[in-house]
Parts: sequence; structure tokens; C-alpha cells
Amino acid sequence: MDSDDRPAASRPRRGPHRDPDAHEAVLAATRELVAELGYKGVTMERIASRAGVARMTVYRWWPNKAAVITEAVADRLAPGPAPDTGDVREDALLWLRGLVRTLTLLGDPSVVTGALTERGEPGRAELRDLLKAHAEPAARLMRNGVAGGRLPEDLPLDAIVDSWVGYVVYRTVFLGQEIAEADLLDLVRLLPPPPGPSGGEAG
Repeated sequence: MDSDDRPAASRPRRGPHRDPDAHEAVLAATRELVAELGYKGVTMERIASRAGVARMTVYRWWPNKAAVITEAVADRLAPGPAPDTGDVREDALLWLRGLVRTLTLLGDPSVVTGALTERGEPGRAELRDLLKAHAEPAARLMRNGVAGGRLPEDLPLDAIVDSWVGYVVYRTVFLGQEIAEADLLDLVRLLPPPPGPSGGEAG
């Protein structure tokens, strides 16, 4: 507010600076509560109580629980590097497992989607960016597979990656279903065999 434009010495205690210990206590409490109660069971009051801080402290730093949860899990959402085992199908399976782990963070798919989408268009944009960021390693490993002769050159890579992302999002977020290892293996088996004289392994 306007008070934030005053010199630091004259600002009230609700200024932008956060006590680092209290800040981390709130984020840790948030992660614990989400793991115990699920996204819908978490409230600002419960976060404050678990963290041992005043409720107004939490409200002063975050406007709602979606904002707290988003910050609490932010460092766990970034995609890792593209898997590179030398086997494109194994790489695809590893990537799919990682995507499922991200979208079911702390055992609840609504942690990611709810925390982001409930923040309005900025949150939805962050969700789109998150999915794009996770799709890029998959596209990269597929391109590596084509370059290494392990996948056909005419394979529609973007369409395959988009379909995989869509499948995982649909199952975990919209249907609330668990995705088993067998389901991921079925997705990987949809990849065509490497090009070769008889469709077998090249080289």
C-alpha cells in the first residue's frame, strides 16, 4: 500500500520485509499440512497455527492459501534435465514418471493445479508455463532419438509429447485417477520401432 513508499524507518511492521525464520516456518507448515490433509483441507488458520505465527502474519505476506502453497512447492515444480540413458524408450519412461510426480506433488494433484489456477489468469499462465517447461525435456529426448537413429525421422514429435502431457493431466487432474507404471509403459510402447531393414533395432 501507500505505507510501503515511506522511508524504511517510518514504515509500520507490515512492510515488505519478512522474518526469515517465520517465513520458512510457514512454508514448512504448509507442506506438512498439504501432505496430511490435501489441498482442500488446508486453511490459512491451520497454516498459522502449525507454523506458530499469528494468522495476520500469514495474511500480511500472502493474500490466500493458493499463494502460500504455490510458494511452498515452487522449488519442487521445476523440470529436471532430459533423461539420457541411451535408450529413448527408457528416457521417455523416466520423463513420464517425473511428470506424474510433479502433478501429484505431496500425493494430491490439486496441490499444483489448484494452487495455480485459483490465483486467476496469472496462476493459469504459470500452469501453462509449467507444462511447457516439462514438455521441453521430452521433446529434446525425442529429437535425440531421431538424431541417433532410434526413432523414425518423420515422427510427429510435438504431437506425441503433447498427447502424453494431455493424458497425464487428464488422468491425474480431471479424473483424479492414479497412473500406474503399466499405464506409462503403454504410452512408451506407442513409439514406433527404430528404422531399419526389418523394423528391428538399428545397428
